[in-house]
Amino acid sequence: MAKFRSYAWDPLLIVSQMLTMQAAFYFGLATIMYCLAILQIEEISLDRIFISKNKDSLDFVTLFAYITNCFVTAVALWYVVQRSKQCLDFTITVHFWHFVLTCLCVGFPRVASWWGLAFVSCVVTTVLGEYLCRRTELEEIPIISARLGPNSNNP
Repeated sequence: MAKFRSYAWDPLLIVSQMLTMQAAFYFGLATIMYCLAILQIEEISLDRIFISKNKDSLDFVTLFAYITNCFVTAVALWYVVQRSKQCLDFTITVHFWHFVLTCLCVGFPRVASWWGLAFVSCVVTTVLGEYLCRRTELEEIPIISARLGPNSNNP
């Protein structure tokens, strides 16, 4: 029986999608933070991306950048993954690796705002990514009959 979309186990495709999503996440976040830091004339450092464990609360630039980056990451999901069923998987994977890199760079995040922002970022990115992918998946598939010519007006 033929399926609409056949799915074969392709580890190279999955790994390349994960790497692309991770790159899109960090590129989007770094670009947004850079633009916002220039507007506020603040120092730019990796502490902003990995949220230093010494902070008790998040500043506006970091909070706004992470929330805005949800949109960037959702568009990347739509472009790279293209499946609404896989949006949650890829979003959790991106944030898991962000957690690992945060632990390596600044230590285990002990600040509640880091965990809250990570949770909100996961939820918003997943919902937006699923919405964009679902919208594309639900588009009509044009079926052109082989017996009708391209200039035929018959249904």
